[in-house]
Amino acid sequence: MQPKVSPTLSIVIPLFNEEKLVQELVQRLVRSCRGLKVPFEVVVVNDGSRDTTLQRLVALSGDVQELRVVDLYRNFGHMAALSAGLALARGKAILTMDGDLQDPPELIPKLFSHWQEGADVVYGLRTAREESPLQRLGTQLFYWLLSKVSETEIPKQVGTFGLMDRKILDLLNRMPERDRFFAGLRAWLGGKQSFVPYERPDRPFGKSRVGLEGLFRLARTALTSFSKVPLRYASSLSLIFGFSLFLLGLFAILIRLFTNLAIPGWATYTTLLGMMGFVQSLLLAILSEYVAVIFDEVKGRPLFLVRQEFNDGRPREGQGLEAARDPL
Repeated sequence: MQPKVSPTLSIVIPLFNEEKLVQELVQRLVRSCRGLKVPFEVVVVNDGSRDTTLQRLVALSGDVQELRVVDLYRNFGHMAALSAGLALARGKAILTMDGDLQDPPELIPKLFSHWQEGADVVYGLRTAREESPLQRLGTQLFYWLLSKVSETEIPKQVGTFGLMDRKILDLLNRMPERDRFFAGLRAWLGGKQSFVPYERPDRPFGKSRVGLEGLFRLARTALTSFSKVPLRYASSLSLIFGFSLFLLGLFAILIRLFTNLAIPGWATYTTLLGMMGFVQSLLLAILSEYVAVIFDEVKGRPLFLVRQEFNDGRPREGQGLEAARDPL
């Protein structure tokens, strides 16, 4: 059965193939949250895991009354799974975090205290990260580029780990984006902000699934969602090259008409053709990113599909396999 008292705090965590971490994660979460002496719930979204993550979560929900397990039909991705949990969270304050234990559950009381003092959004600020030099360089480059081109001021070195007030979450759930950059959307909403610094440890098991490829996808989503700068640069570049080619063509015509220096040759033609092809390819590459986002937005498919929800070790009443939730 669901707890009768509405939770003050909701913890939302998307999980994918984290069977080795599930028990420790839940134990540390419950220990930290029970110390707050307020009603709470832990909403864990199983994002189509192919290992025993779901089975272990369901078993744990039989012993932990506050644990709600949401099972999606398949792997929809981190942002979609996070959105599913946010749509189902019932707390007055909602904390989001990754399930790899790189976001320490022991910091929850400190983030919660900032909310009690009046903050609308509390960020977990990473002051140090245990990762490879290449990944650290990629992360720093991502935040530098984002700060230069984003039209919204997005705090550096913050990720999923943070807490927001219910009124901020209600606004976030109504936002229509499907290709979501969570940190950007949260920052765009504004509100009174606060920061809790912490050193981000390495994963206790396995390797991070983000990697450089995931960081590139995140950067692409962030840029196309929160900046029109690439389009503006593309437009400016097009005008500059177009005007340069016009002047070059005019110069060639003048030489041909008023001098005897004109020598027919393929080099100039090939160079101009290559330059034009380069510019066109660059513009098409940038525009295609925006077209891809538009393509996802206009399809109007549900952002996620809930297969079943478990609590107290049993499926919730009234929840069938056909259940489909869309917060938009």
